[in-house]
Amino acid sequence: MKTKRIFALLLALMMVLSLAACAKQSASDDGAASAAADFPKEDINMYIGYGAGGGSDLLARALGKDIDLGDHVMVCTNLTGGSGTIAMMECWNAEPDGYSMNLCLPESFAVQVLNGSMEKDVFDKLIFLASPVYDVNTLSVRSDAQWQTLDELISYAQENPGKLTIAGVGSGVNKLWAVEIMQKLGIELKYVPYDDSNSTRAALLGGQVDLLLCQACESKPYYDSKDITVLAACADETVSFMSDVKTFKELGYEIVSGIHRGFAVTPDTPEEIVRDLEARVKAVYDNPEFQTYMHEQLGFNTVWTGHDDYEALAAKCLEDFPALIEAASNY
Repeated sequence: MKTKRIFALLLALMMVLSLAACAKQSASDDGAASAAADFPKEDINMYIGYGAGGGSDLLARALGKDIDLGDHVMVCTNLTGGSGTIAMMECWNAEPDGYSMNLCLPESFAVQVLNGSMEKDVFDKLIFLASPVYDVNTLSVRSDAQWQTLDELISYAQENPGKLTIAGVGSGVNKLWAVEIMQKLGIELKYVPYDDSNSTRAALLGGQVDLLLCQACESKPYYDSKDITVLAACADETVSFMSDVKTFKELGYEIVSGIHRGFAVTPDTPEEIVRDLEARVKAVYDNPEFQTYMHEQLGFNTVWTGHDDYEALAAKCLEDFPALIEAASNY
């Protein structure tokens, strides 16, 4: 009899705890739904980890100009340094309420995880929101350089191993892509890292380096002004605003690389707010004027990668880059 009473008490306690948990979850769900319904109630901060005038900065500010936040605005702030991680951590450490965003480059962040300069837990918990553009890499020389075709460059570089220099931003993912080009073309170049894209372009035009590896949005202004010759694009197909530039694939080399520039939000941001922000970014992407500006003014390929696919893409970067990191260790 005593055992039955104890069992009954335990059963009753379990029921009470279960009901309390359900009530707590219901209150939490109601709170999240209420927060999403009222969102946004204030301005949203966009933290950009790259310099003013570069592709990431211009994309973030284009979104900030066009996104519909009702009576509120997006405040863009450049926090450079750490290959974008200073700005990313500002967002990462913010309140998980949707009012902090980060202009993110998952390819770059993944390399930092793999080389030990970023904690994997930081990468895994960051919420990759969406990407409206895919920015392919390009290989360029000055318009007065003695090599004006890829074949001419390869011939010279093979005859003079290690003599030519190539500029890129940082010693992370851009160096990996430069090494991939060297390996697949069968040439040896000296990689020279710079702090930002403006510095790399100035170095090329000023004659401090011989070649430049950068994204198409960053080579476009100098391609348009004919200050540089783009030898090849690391794309699956011809870049629309560089119609006379061959892709590496068209020239016989399997080299495809680039950056899915996009946006991230603070870990643990409620799903309802994540989806709300994703929809607002998608509305900007769908605007024909935004598409035209991306193509004609900034030199971006507009390719929509929604939240679920962007999360999957970020995870895949961790799988794809180790082989390149191993190869780059010899340079």
